[in-house]
Amino acid sequence: MHRDTYLRMSLDQLLGVCSLKGFQGSGPGGQHRNKTNTGVQLTLREYNLEIKSSEGRSAKENKVHALHRLQMALALRVRETPENPEIPFPGSNGHIQPSNPLFPLFVAHVFDRMAQKNGDTKEAARAFGLSPSALVKILRQSKPCAEKLQSCRRKDQPD
Repeated sequence: MHRDTYLRMSLDQLLGVCSLKGFQGSGPGGQHRNKTNTGVQLTLREYNLEIKSSEGRSAKENKVHALHRLQMALALRVRETPENPEIPFPGSNGHIQPSNPLFPLFVAHVFDRMAQKNGDTKEAARAFGLSPSALVKILRQSKPCAEKLQSCRRKDQPD
């Protein structure tokens, strides 16, 4: 299945195509944490992605955290060739929040464009009708996106 198909799925649909495993969380938390399987491990075999979450107090909460992390992992790790030269910006007025369900899809398309142009943010920004500085500002809202952006920029700098 195409990466974008997974990123367009609702969290419930995405959970349906993943394998789910529970485990006991480790670390501080006392008696409750050591007796219950509230940790969650999601695996998406097609892309060999495995995501764990155990910071929440319930398995349901940890599933949601793990699903969001899985979406971002797909967006940041899986590169595909962009088909359309311009893509409608999913946000409004040059802004999109990481909580927006379309944010991972947007991030995936941005990094696809950047990979195609050797890490250049100008072409990616142009594809969405944004300025390069606006695009960078959007990406810096999410720590994993900011780290990926930095690693792309380091690769482009001559030694």
